[in-house]
Amino acid sequence: MRLLLVEDDEPLAETISTALTQQHYVVDVAVDGEEGWDYTQAFTYDLIVLDVKLPKLDGISLCRRLRQAGYNESILLLTVQGGSADKVTGLDAGADDYVVKPCSLQELLARIRALLRRRTGVGTPLLEWGTLCLNPSSCEVTYKGQFLPLSPKEYSLLELFLRNRDRVLSRSAILEHLWSFEDPPGEDTVRAHIKGLRRKLKIAGAEDVIETVYGMGYRLKPLSDSDPSKQQLLATVNQTWERFQTPILERLNTLEQAIAALQSGTLTEELRQKAEQNAHKLAGSLGMFGFAQGSRLAKDIEQWLADAAHSSNESIEAQLMASVPSGEFESLEQSVPSDTLDLTPDKPQRPNPISKLQNLKSMVTLLYQELQQPLKSKKESQFVGGVLNPTLKAVTTEKGQQNPLLLVVDDDVELTEQLSSEALNWGIRITVALDITQARSIITKETPDIVLLDLNFPDAKSEGLVLLEELTTQFPDLPVLVFTVCNEFSDRVAVARLGGRAFLSKPVAPVQVLEAVRDVWKRTRHLDAKILAVDDDPILLKILERTLQPWGVRLTTVSDPRQFWQTLETTAPDLLILDVEMPHFDGIELCQVVRNDRTWNGLPILFLTSHQDAETIHRIYQAGADDYICKPVTPPELLTRVFNRLERSRLLRSLSEIDQLTGVINRPQSTKQLNQYLHLSQRYNQPLSLAVLDLDHFKQVNNEYGHAIGDRVLQRLGQILRQNFRSEDVIARWGGQQFVIGMYGMNKDDGVRRLNEVLQIVRQEFFPVAGHAPLRVTFSAGVAQYLENGTDLQSLYRAADTALIEAKAAGRNRIFSAN
Repeated sequence: MRLLLVEDDEPLAETISTALTQQHYVVDVAVDGEEGWDYTQAFTYDLIVLDVKLPKLDGISLCRRLRQAGYNESILLLTVQGGSADKVTGLDAGADDYVVKPCSLQELLARIRALLRRRTGVGTPLLEWGTLCLNPSSCEVTYKGQFLPLSPKEYSLLELFLRNRDRVLSRSAILEHLWSFEDPPGEDTVRAHIKGLRRKLKIAGAEDVIETVYGMGYRLKPLSDSDPSKQQLLATVNQTWERFQTPILERLNTLEQAIAALQSGTLTEELRQKAEQNAHKLAGSLGMFGFAQGSRLAKDIEQWLADAAHSSNESIEAQLMASVPSGEFESLEQSVPSDTLDLTPDKPQRPNPISKLQNLKSMVTLLYQELQQPLKSKKESQFVGGVLNPTLKAVTTEKGQQNPLLLVVDDDVELTEQLSSEALNWGIRITVALDITQARSIITKETPDIVLLDLNFPDAKSEGLVLLEELTTQFPDLPVLVFTVCNEFSDRVAVARLGGRAFLSKPVAPVQVLEAVRDVWKRTRHLDAKILAVDDDPILLKILERTLQPWGVRLTTVSDPRQFWQTLETTAPDLLILDVEMPHFDGIELCQVVRNDRTWNGLPILFLTSHQDAETIHRIYQAGADDYICKPVTPPELLTRVFNRLERSRLLRSLSEIDQLTGVINRPQSTKQLNQYLHLSQRYNQPLSLAVLDLDHFKQVNNEYGHAIGDRVLQRLGQILRQNFRSEDVIARWGGQQFVIGMYGMNKDDGVRRLNEVLQIVRQEFFPVAGHAPLRVTFSAGVAQYLENGTDLQSLYRAADTALIEAKAAGRNRIFSAN
């Protein structure tokens, strides 16, 4: 790891530098703040130790400048000033820790190790990769408990990989991290040290720890079974199986009861239907636990029982009783070997009733034996292989919670500066690479959320396409937008083939570029979606819940179709999952009801079915389905289809329902949603508040500063409203500077309080304007409540608008409730 020490006390600097070097850190030393700043602009550091009292530029000012320049690694302040106010000043300037002199070297080294652990997300002092272990405190490496002798540079190289276990490190990045300014070697030196480290690891038995990534560098080879998402899903499957194994096995009891009734000639239609339903549920759920053969057996049993319902004139029980003397059924099991089972449907000749019953009994026996196997003995690939579509992001990542990081790879300095300036108004963080090499270096340190890539560079005509291919191969979930003067059709095809997500032809205004970036970011980030699943099998519903919820999906389940419509209205889902066969109302009927309703007819519908015949599939699509999945449902297919359908639905919705400038919904869509809430308020006697909000003096803003600044204000206000209201609240732009907000379940007093909180946030915002002082804005609003101020949307709007007018007359910058 490479550290920078900025300390003007030469003896102290030498002492600390020597101690750090003995701990296998690479250390550069600067003696004043300006020199320290120059070092940071020339080299990459994993941690910086700053003295506060420095000549030329003090440590606090240097710390602030580093943070403003986008330096995101750890900074430790070292000073004799130990007062609380001094510590607050240092930490507020951007420091991660504050050490008061005098301090022991042991304490300083321990704090540095702690900061490096925090930076890399490693909570334990030990760095481990399988049975390979590196102890930063003792500088020892062991493999399977045995000491591994490494040279200082080999140790540092292994530590660098262990602290960046998810990154590909180029040779230039390794040089920057592990060699000091005074001792810069060539890239051949890196190869030599990699080779030496690999050889020592191999001698110890740790083969293939470090792998080469063609065209990019080196990385730790992923451990088998180390994929966190795979382990999470495997744990989910095991927990669910442990919970539901007993009720699943109880379903077999119904099948055995049906067989016994067949043997005695007492099979009732009710028992036959119950057995068929249980077989249907087994066929749908067993595949998700890895019992593929069990699912196929359950399907065959279901078909057998369905055929029994359609037997002509003579019942199947009567056929069996006439063919076999009483008491001889037990001997049948011995007379027909299990390896002669004929599980294929519909033979040309009429099947023998004895053979039919033996087939049924044998299938149930085989199914029972299949389910007795421990789940862990099933192959992982049966239920988690290929579990995740690489375009999906798990919700455990914190990255999606902050503003997106855009990497701009373009040698046009003027354009990149314009984009950087404009991005401040869009909530987008930008880092710039002026060439391909710099872009690769940046990506090894921090993977961006999105990349804007020019294809043409003076000294590397085709390197842009090469980088695009590298990125889509190594980071398949990283969206890349191509921004270039090349506008031939062949160029567009090449970008599409290599996985580019968007194609922009220069020249394009920075605002339009960032609009495209925002749209692609929205489409590719994790979808916070609401899904309603309707299936009469509670086990399958629980599996859906445990599969989808770790991905941030808010899943509502309904096992009784009679409760479907009420649940649909109260949850307002983004996607509907329906089983085909259910009691009372089947899924096709529910689908038709949804498609016949003006409010819900655009809802995406995904079917689950164990039937793959052409007639069933035709009926599904004819009813209005968007897609279907054949049971048994596997998690990989379910996740991929659900998220693909949600992404497509969100894209279409964005085009037709979203105000493109502010990101909130438009007037037609909000009218529909507000009327739905009014309906719910009437039915369940719940409060509903409606607010009408208007920016103060907005016409003056447009006239004095221009419409571009006005658009920035509207855009930022839309963002603030989305961030500070509940996801179920209706937030809409009804035209110009006017917004309407519907708050279901809140009275107008609660609504006024919420809006005052938002107003306080808006008051603190400012908008930089060239040639003018920073612009600040406020808004006024009126709030009305259902029943008290109106019984329909029109009357509520009039009441809230009247309160808004009163708020403006009272001086603006305030919230009034309707009288």
